[in-house]
Amino acid sequence: MRKAHLELAERAVRLEALNHALHESDRRKDEFLAMLGHELRNPLAPIRNAMAIMRKLDATDPQLRWVREVVDRQVAQLARLVDDLLDVSRIVQGKLTLRRVPMDLADVIDQAVETSKPLMDQRRHRYAVSLPPHPIRLEVDAARLVQAICNLLSNAAKYTPEGGSIWLTVALDNKNAVISVRDTGEGIPSAFLPRLFDAFIQVDRTLDHAQGGLGLGLTIVQKIVELHGGHIEARSEGQGKGSEFVMRLPLELSASVPQKPAAGSG
Repeated sequence: MRKAHLELAERAVRLEALNHALHESDRRKDEFLAMLGHELRNPLAPIRNAMAIMRKLDATDPQLRWVREVVDRQVAQLARLVDDLLDVSRIVQGKLTLRRVPMDLADVIDQAVETSKPLMDQRRHRYAVSLPPHPIRLEVDAARLVQAICNLLSNAAKYTPEGGSIWLTVALDNKNAVISVRDTGEGIPSAFLPRLFDAFIQVDRTLDHAQGGLGLGLTIVQKIVELHGGHIEARSEGQGKGSEFVMRLPLELSASVPQKPAAGSG
């Protein structure tokens, strides 16, 4: 009899946990839908206003260039949101695949920095890139890896106050190429670190969603890294103390990749 009671109690606990998980999932879905409407609506208002002004301006008016820039920025923001949604949809359905080619990791880093540079410059950030003296050749999906590193740099730029610092470092350990993005930004509360890569999660540092986004960027980064056989982790000593994201890509990716000849060899 006692055993039956214990089994019933255990089942009740499991059911309660499952019920809680379902409610949490439903709550996050509702929050996401509200956030989605908010994020997709926000860029549209400036686009409409800019287009209304554009219709009233002479084509040679210098203000027209500014208006066009506004439209370009907002359309780009919408495109990024839609791209993130499509990528997460592919992740959920297991359809996100890689097209790997031999690449020098330095070239990937250069592309990511070049893409992220306008945002960092706009916010007057100081940034530095540190690469090892010898090339690291890996077989990777260059476009996806650039996307992952760009997401980390954009994340650092958004959450680092104007004039702050961002460091991108590439190093080697025994088994991995290690890519680190560190900043002097707002930091991450320790309670959020275990959930930081979950889809649709936004940390309390952006309670008003002033920085925008749907909370999908880090989820996409994690999946891209994992598809390469790697691992990513987030570190922070707390709010106001900056953060660091460390990506590890296994050196086994270079096993079948022909190495570039050393300079001066013949």
